[in-house]
Amino acid sequence: MLVRFKSFGPIRRILGQQVIELDVPEGSTVLHVVEQVVQFGGPPLKDLVIENGKIDSNLIIMLNKRDVSTLGGPDIIVKAGDELALLPHVQGG
Repeated sequence: MLVRFKSFGPIRRILGQQVIELDVPEGSTVLHVVEQVVQFGGPPLKDLVIENGKIDSNLIIMLNKRDVSTLGGPDIIVKAGDELALLPHVQGG
């Protein structure tokens, strides 16, 4: 099934494109999709996205424009046509 991955900031620079369509198996989780994107982006993306074997806590994971943490976390199952995005936390003062 096809899902879309939308990237922003440094993730987009590494991937070289804003939107990637991925063909993932039925029953795939948000985490599985992110892992596929990391494989696509190679070591530079892995260094940016993965920390201690998990998705870096400085990133916000969105599923269909909703924060995954409010939907049950990265183990939630995606459906065909879903859109995922990884956003860096905005910091400043």
